[in-house]
Amino acid sequence: MFEFDAFHLARLQFAFTVSFHILFPAITIGLASYLVVLEGMWLRTRDNVWRSLYNFC
Repeated sequence: MFEFDAFHLARLQFAFTVSFHILFPAITIGLASYLVVLEGMWLRTRDNVWRSLYNFC
């Protein structure tokens, strides 16, 4: 089967670290942008639907 020496384990750890480093900032930046749009729509229309969507997140 596979032999996992220190080199391969280090590469595997690096792959997990890089994938999380790419995934989580993208999610948080996208969520922040979405919340800005929701609050902007609420400020523009004063419709409580936008405010409730903003508060749900």
